[in-house]
Amino acid sequence: MNDSTRSILGSAGRFFSGTLLSRISGMLRDISMAYAFGTQPAIAAFMLAFRLSHLFRRLFGEGAFQSAFIPEFEALRHRSSQQAFHFFRDLKASLTLFLTLLIMFLSLILGAFLFWGDLSEGNHEVVFLTLLMLPGLLFICLYGLNAGLLQCEKNYFVSGVAPVAFNVIWIIAVMALGNMETKSAMPWLAVGVVIACIAQWLLTLPKTYAIVKQNLGGIGKINLFSDDLIKMIKPLSLGILGVAATQINIAVDSLFARYADPEGPAILWYAIRIEQLPLALFGIALGGAVLPPLSRALKKQDWANYSRFLKYALTATFALMIPLTAAIFILGDTSINLIYGHGDFDSVSALETTKCLWAYGAGLLPAAMVLILAPACYADRNYRSPAVASIITMLLNAGLNAIFILQFGLGAVSVAIATSISSWINLIYLGAVLNKKIPLFSSQLIIDLGKMIAATMAASVAAYLLREQFFEQPVLYSFSNPFLDQITSLTASGMIFALLIGGFIYRKTETIKDRA
Repeated sequence: MNDSTRSILGSAGRFFSGTLLSRISGMLRDISMAYAFGTQPAIAAFMLAFRLSHLFRRLFGEGAFQSAFIPEFEALRHRSSQQAFHFFRDLKASLTLFLTLLIMFLSLILGAFLFWGDLSEGNHEVVFLTLLMLPGLLFICLYGLNAGLLQCEKNYFVSGVAPVAFNVIWIIAVMALGNMETKSAMPWLAVGVVIACIAQWLLTLPKTYAIVKQNLGGIGKINLFSDDLIKMIKPLSLGILGVAATQINIAVDSLFARYADPEGPAILWYAIRIEQLPLALFGIALGGAVLPPLSRALKKQDWANYSRFLKYALTATFALMIPLTAAIFILGDTSINLIYGHGDFDSVSALETTKCLWAYGAGLLPAAMVLILAPACYADRNYRSPAVASIITMLLNAGLNAIFILQFGLGAVSVAIATSISSWINLIYLGAVLNKKIPLFSSQLIIDLGKMIAATMAASVAAYLLREQFFEQPVLYSFSNPFLDQITSLTASGMIFALLIGGFIYRKTETIKDRA
């Protein structure tokens, strides 16, 4: 089947259907976490440890690794399908060996800190939980490589739905540990996370093995240092440099949040899970679906299709993310309270989480567009520009965190504000780089953007007035209202917003499909 804007939309739809299930299960996981443990310092330490133990995930499992693997795999398959699958087989063996050695090395370092380091009680807890969750890194990274191959085969559903297994096992662990004292439960929950990582990898294994067997007839002799693997090192190293900066950002964010508030990492966790829901459902789906066609277009030197696919993805991103950003601001506080505001998650936690959600929401659009622009650079074997953009973003983010927390004392919300500002700078840099090669912002795109903003503003005002005047629920301070009143307000405001904006989005999506 030839690539087209409709095939990209179909691939994104299959990715979306799988990812939707994983995000629903992920939301249920976070609800169970909030109900059982709230935002207590012990759960905040666990979330910080999870971030640290998965620091290398985006380097050697998803993100940079997939972005380097997919263009290289497609280039080899353009010459020889068998050579491409030999490359995948050798890469998987090499990755397994490398990650095993890396985990052993990191475990020795963390173990030394535990036994000989002069750590405070809180830091000791973080290091211990990080050590327990490290083995999961191997399986989550192998899942990422399997997902990359499945995307090249246009099999998006399996890779998108695999995280459901991860979330289900996590939920089971939370339910089993919910009655325990929080600090005592965290080591057992860390073990549950490792088991969840194994389950996520296992779900992609049968389909991946079947594809490899079909193309190679068997595993055959493995070459750990093949020429094709060596050729991937340069783009991978540049990609890793960029993603490393992003991962350092995440770690720095968590550390700053913990410095600002012992519960800060937990508050940010719950907020970003809501903000990343549209990002994961639509932004990642489009980014994942558009990279293989962009790579194939460039292998054929088909610049017309490269430009067409890229502009289509950007226009679709505008049409989706601008209304979703407005929805975060209009409906975010009630949504937070209804989703998380039960059990140990009190009104103070809901208030602080809402502030962080709004701050993250301001960066939703640029974050989604970067998920399109970065793969466009990777498809052209331009790994340097995303790496430079990530390093600039990392430095800016750290500086803004320090200013907002140390100088202004804004608390955990400082981290979310800094992240959104940095996302806009990242977008501006990558947009300028790509615009030199292919003009991205045509007059038609600017007109479409203006119409979408106008329609979103009208829908937002209508939803806001309905909530304020009819239901008398002021934004941000409605947590004490009866539960049924909050559901009614959210449903009515959401329906008004969706009805006003939904028709416009549908017409615009059909227009850009026909135009593309």
